[in-house]
Amino acid sequence: MKLRFLLFLFVLSCLAAFSDEAMSDVYVRTHKDGNKEFTNRPSGPGWIFYMSESGEEPVIHFAKAGKPKGIDEIVSEIAMKFNIESSLVKAIILAESNCDPMAVSRKGAQGLMQLMPSTAKDMNVANAFDPRENILGGVKYIKGMLASYGDLKLALAAYNAGPGAVQKYAGIPPYRETINYVEKVIRYYNKFKNDPTLRVSGD
Repeated sequence: MKLRFLLFLFVLSCLAAFSDEAMSDVYVRTHKDGNKEFTNRPSGPGWIFYMSESGEEPVIHFAKAGKPKGIDEIVSEIAMKFNIESSLVKAIILAESNCDPMAVSRKGAQGLMQLMPSTAKDMNVANAFDPRENILGGVKYIKGMLASYGDLKLALAAYNAGPGAVQKYAGIPPYRETINYVEKVIRYYNKFKNDPTLRVSGD
């Protein structure tokens, strides 16, 4: 199993030197016998992101130890309640925490949707490391940003850099982190939207 995975990575790295297509997104699907199948052209159910199109660190490991189960179902339930696209919520979770409910940023943002303690308090989130509470707070917050700005990119910029920064620059702040963040979330959002079978959790 390990040898097969290492062989896959070796082939991928070799192809990358000769083909731009090899650097497209990679997806993984785990079969009942435990074998993993990789592709850059997913078709059918069960596929999730494995590697970003830039060849960066894997975005999601299927059924990785410690990865929570049922996140997609929680997202769908809360997204429907607040009339927001589940594809957008999953994209934010993927970009923010790599679906790690215990993630903590250097600035102190916590959980799946990386809520700052002050934001969590404003959204009535008692435990930011609880997946359901975190998603509920994150959805309420991004819903508020969408209502305030009426523009997805500005809402995402405010989610990342804060509403004050968006107001200060009357648009997306000229911060490299924020610019990259907005682009990344929109890219993930489009992928989830175009293929509803893609999941963020390993169940």
